[in-house]
Amino acid sequence: MKDSNKRIRTILIFIVAIPLCFYVLPKAVFYQSVCKGIQESGGLVEDFLFFSFCPTEVIEQWYENLFWQECVKQDQQIPPNAELLISACTDPIVHGMPGGELLFVHEKKTGEAYLLDLRTGEKRQVPNQPLLLERRGIIFLNSELAWLTGQLSPGDEGYRPHYVLDLSDGQKYELIDLRWDFDTTLDNGDLNPDLLPYFTEAEQVFISYEYNSIIALAPNFRQNPKINSYFNQSSFGQGNRPENGELLVKLLKELEVDYEVVDVSLHYVEVPSPNGKYVAREDGIFFSDSDIPVIKDENIPLGYIRGFNGWYYDESGIIFAQPNYYYMPQRLLLEQFFFPYPILKLNLPLP
Repeated sequence: MKDSNKRIRTILIFIVAIPLCFYVLPKAVFYQSVCKGIQESGGLVEDFLFFSFCPTEVIEQWYENLFWQECVKQDQQIPPNAELLISACTDPIVHGMPGGELLFVHEKKTGEAYLLDLRTGEKRQVPNQPLLLERRGIIFLNSELAWLTGQLSPGDEGYRPHYVLDLSDGQKYELIDLRWDFDTTLDNGDLNPDLLPYFTEAEQVFISYEYNSIIALAPNFRQNPKINSYFNQSSFGQGNRPENGELLVKLLKELEVDYEVVDVSLHYVEVPSPNGKYVAREDGIFFSDSDIPVIKDENIPLGYIRGFNGWYYDESGIIFAQPNYYYMPQRLLLEQFFFPYPILKLNLPLP
């Protein structure tokens, strides 16, 4: 009887105290004290109070439980032609690299970020650079360098220049944005010839079709930061709007400048395999210079175009990160929940 009376008094205190505390105490204090106390008490009445007065905690708890249920399920339900590279339970974000030997991985659940060596399985450390953890705005030029894309224009609040990041020591090298330092076109619409040395005298030139841009690095670029440059196709060209990268490729070919394509955006460009045997297109994997399919899009999981993250180094498959989709919880929990997905290697059929 005493235990029963004590329980009733506890419940009455919660009922009276909760509205008062909610208005008197800061919300953070309210959630940390009252909601925690209700949750730890247990029982049907306490559960009702928890759901009624602690919506934030309810949603967080519900999402957390759902996450662990779904991530285990997704790891187990991979296609028969796939290998699990990174568990969905780490909530991973990945960026592919040219050559397919390394994969940049950010595990949101663990906070760990590293370069995964696909040959050995080794995890290599990366610099402690917050910009690396952004979902977008990172293009890996090779296994040593990453381009951290800029934002806005000089003078704008939140402006950020373009950088090249050295993955070995974390050093950032700012790129000259030729759009702001030059009149990029002449009155007749031609490209300003003063820009040409930035391309012709560069040692490494990269094109990103997705970002419609050129990155040009001078010889010994670490010692010559004043002549490393960024250039965007939107800065020049007349007439009909060209396709992404079209004018950049035309320009570099006319200048006889060698370049590398560094993005895996199948919307704008086909991506050849490391040895050139295959090519990844919007509608599947094909043998190079042919329309003979190796894998058709209908045989690849949902979201193939967005999920492609580059080639596996030995051409035996592709790196695939299926885009998250959301689930709308029922009634009380009217918010989106994004399902976790694993990172896979989708194997090509054996010859």
